[in-house]
Amino acid sequence: MTRRRKIQIASVVAAAFVAAGGMAANGYNLAAQYRTDLEYGYRRAFSDLGDYVSGMETALIKASYANTLTQQNAIASLLMKEASGAKSSLASLPTTSGSMETVQKFVAQVEDFSAAVASKVSRGEALSDDDRQTLSSLEQYASLLHDNLTEVQKEFDASSLHLGETKQILGNLDLDASLPAISQSLETAAADFKDYPTLIYDGPFSDHISQLKPKWLENRSTVSLENARRTAAAFFGLQETDLAYSSSTQGNLPTYNFTGGSRRISVTQQGGLVCSLIDSRTPAEAVLTFEEASEKAQEFLAQNGMDSLTETYYVINDNLCTIQYAYAENDITFYPDLIKVTVALDDGSIVEYDGSGYLMNHHDRAAQTPSLTKEDAQSRLSPELSVEAGRLAVIPTPGLDELLCYEFLCKGDGEDQVLVYVNAATGMEEQIFLRLQGDGGVLVI
Repeated sequence: MTRRRKIQIASVVAAAFVAAGGMAANGYNLAAQYRTDLEYGYRRAFSDLGDYVSGMETALIKASYANTLTQQNAIASLLMKEASGAKSSLASLPTTSGSMETVQKFVAQVEDFSAAVASKVSRGEALSDDDRQTLSSLEQYASLLHDNLTEVQKEFDASSLHLGETKQILGNLDLDASLPAISQSLETAAADFKDYPTLIYDGPFSDHISQLKPKWLENRSTVSLENARRTAAAFFGLQETDLAYSSSTQGNLPTYNFTGGSRRISVTQQGGLVCSLIDSRTPAEAVLTFEEASEKAQEFLAQNGMDSLTETYYVINDNLCTIQYAYAENDITFYPDLIKVTVALDDGSIVEYDGSGYLMNHHDRAAQTPSLTKEDAQSRLSPELSVEAGRLAVIPTPGLDELLCYEFLCKGDGEDQVLVYVNAATGMEEQIFLRLQGDGGVLVI
């Protein structure tokens, strides 16, 4: 073999080794990426499990205060949906045989029991005392499980992502040991409800809501770009020269969009009404209280001729206070007609305004007259609730209609604040919410 031939063979062999090494390295990197993606999937599944259990807990609390068959049916369906999601998340976790067996059994029983309750009330049968006791036991267990999952989540959040870590943490933590055994009463309740029909239900809102046309803009003329600029400037106390036209938005609510410094302002093409404002600046500190922020927001609304509004809920976050207002007339609150105002807590300036809810839903309505008295409606509430306040309110429905209801703010078990909406014509419970109040605001779930 010639020297030239030997060199050629050596070169080919070397190239083969390099290629093989490259393929091995590429395969290793690809496998590592797959393992990383799998780890992220595990983390997401565990986070989703916590969210579903939290939803189960909330639904179970509401169920204890529901006093009419329609509302009990709605809550049971929601509970079944949350339990189904929790079961799916559990199936995605790297648990070994027997691991988290108590949790899996509990979730399965909640799903079975909620479906059975939905079937029972659909037949017009009232919940028994045993049913209500079971719901109470399930709620207590869900609360404890949620607390445990939150503690495990904190451990995940405190650690960086490493391959196999989720499986290791779940393997080392005996979550079941911190939970009581499923009681015999829950075992019996689950066993009693095995033969029930499959229920088909939709989510609370349909996609076609985005196809609505703004009611308050009907029959209004299209305005010019310059008129829209003039309106935007006047609304926020700016000079027209401070605003530059940036773009137009189409869709169900066509707008002219302007920018000025850190602000972006939108005005409807039809009617020329201000739709929204967003100021991207971030306040560095909070100097104002909620009460002071509320005064600033009300002054802003009054200056722009919006005085038929009532304050409903608010939230404070990142030195910003967002307050929600609803249209009010003749002592009736119209919850579909919403406006949101965000106040910067450093100087009281308005950094966000959203009037889209008002523009989409506000319209001239016929007189609203209840068929039932407030006392009649109140008599339909659960005996577990004590009423603190009551008033008339119009609420939207999943079918995009409106219902006149009595809104009752009640006190439930312990510190629970419960909002119940009773149909002013039929006396049926239409909605139940838990009202949460703290330093960060007033919200409902």
